Amino acid sequence: MFKRLDKKKICIILGLAAIIIVASLPAFRGGIYTGHDLKFHLGRIQAIAEELRGGQFPVRYESGAWYGHGYVSTSFYGNIFLYIPALLFMAGVPVWKAYNIYVILVNLATVLVGYYSFKGIFKSSVWSIIATTIYTLSGYRLSNLYVRTSLGEYTAMIFVPLIVYGVYRIYSGTEDLQNNSSSSKDGLKRNSISARLSLCMPLIIGVTGIIESHILTTEIVAGFIFLFALLNFKRTIAVIRELILSLVSILGINAFFVVPFVDSYSSLKLYINRAMTQTSIRGAGLYLSQIFGPITIGRGSNAEDWSTTNEGFLNIGLLPVLCFIVIVFTLIYVYVKKSDWFPTETAKLKYKWAMTAFGFAILAGWMSSVYFPWHVFAGEGAVDKLMSSVQYPWRYSMFQTLFVIIAGVHCLKLLETRNSDRTSGKIIEFQNIKRISRFAFITLGITAVIAIGTTGVFDYTLSYGNITVSDAEAPEDWADFLYLPVGTELGLLSNTEPIIEADASGDTFTFTLPVLAYNYIHVYGEVGKELDWEIGDNNCIRVESQTKDAQFSTQFIEPDSWRVSEAISVGSIILICVLYFKRTKKRD
Repeated sequence: MFKRLDKKKICIILGLAAIIIVASLPAFRGGIYTGHDLKFHLGRIQAIAEELRGGQFPVRYESGAWYGHGYVSTSFYGNIFLYIPALLFMAGVPVWKAYNIYVILVNLATVLVGYYSFKGIFKSSVWSIIATTIYTLSGYRLSNLYVRTSLGEYTAMIFVPLIVYGVYRIYSGTEDLQNNSSSSKDGLKRNSISARLSLCMPLIIGVTGIIESHILTTEIVAGFIFLFALLNFKRTIAVIRELILSLVSILGINAFFVVPFVDSYSSLKLYINRAMTQTSIRGAGLYLSQIFGPITIGRGSNAEDWSTTNEGFLNIGLLPVLCFIVIVFTLIYVYVKKSDWFPTETAKLKYKWAMTAFGFAILAGWMSSVYFPWHVFAGEGAVDKLMSSVQYPWRYSMFQTLFVIIAGVHCLKLLETRNSDRTSGKIIEFQNIKRISRFAFITLGITAVIAIGTTGVFDYTLSYGNITVSDAEAPEDWADFLYLPVGTELGLLSNTEPIIEADASGDTFTFTLPVLAYNYIHVYGEVGKELDWEIGDNNCIRVESQTKDAQFSTQFIEPDSWRVSEAISVGSIILICVLYFKRTKKRD
């Protein structure tokens, strides 16, 4: 029996390993291809390592950024996963190599989490591998990895399929909650908190993953979940306890990030939350030639609005386009035949949800384009800031890709089931492995060939369209401007000396320190006495002294509310683990 099971596991492991290797080929090199955000993320990794060496934990403030002026990107940009490459850097691994190792680990996690999630949705190893292949090697994801080097976004892509499965799992229900009897054979009430927590765990872990990696992806996901809940209002009411439990758990686990984020976002006037949302982002949207672009190019930039020039890296890719075609064909076929396609209410409901995913794919495609009225959301209102904060409409391509994969694979699986008489011949079989139909095997083969082919084109254009860098450390000017106070002149930040001015009497001196005036910066004099300060020129800290030769030191100190949020997160994690493993122990 174990040998037979091993054969099945071996086939699955080999298939998943192949996907990981193909996706990671550009990372198995002696350097990194230059990407749009590469400098920024290498700097983040190095800054985390430097702050950890200095005793700051968790890292909330990058003291060495902007030539020592400091930066707070880590308060807005989840960095918990970057502790992995940061620890490697602290151990002596060059920053470029630590980054490449992180890319490979992300590909590993994307494949494993994707396989688990898609298998939960499709209840089939073969169709799960097909969906995982398309998702992992999709054009938008590869561009995020190697062209845009959008570390936060491609990290978030690990968890988005898990969120979809988590929502599907809650709304479809499981054996744990279908029976409302007071007890079950495992000794726990089926409707107990432990049982409900087990049901909600994929959603809790998935949302936690995107919160801690990319807050913009979190905003978009929240919008789609809210829309799905409205469209399935009756079912939402039926599972409201599970949804509330999930929300409370997510907020508890992520309090250590959410509280500092909300505090910083609401109290600081930065480019990211003040200046950038005042102009329309519509010109950066995609055209139909990109939304249905079959070949994703491994080079280019998005510097020019209202143009597709040099933007082939944003083409969605051939496999998602084919999924779209399959969905349209299935819709027509089901409508024309008008036969009993769905023998049970469950089958009908799954088809409905698959078509809802297709509708979301169309919506995401529209919102990623120049055809969506993004100009309406240019302004200072709360809705304007929420909508325009995505910065680039084509971020919705991630969701267009995922939703069209889910709907497309469901349709293929439906066609396989419907035409089982013609496809009943088995093309591959092991002694204890469920036999694969000819239809599924051919689909898997075609998917693999197209995925390898389109990825090969991407890698080829990537290799000759980008320069390779292999610096041991991140560049000094790694920080971007998004989290700088509004009005800061970037060119003046290269000055690392304090500016000293005397008043008319010559008795008092004003020092403008080379430190940006962020919240919770404390200034100390020579004897360690804390001094009051105010915002001076170029948004830097200004203090007064009676002596011209005064020396000052600055330190970022977390407020008590942040420390309390960290304690809430630790307590929430412990409580959730106790409840979850209590149920697991009872089952055993």
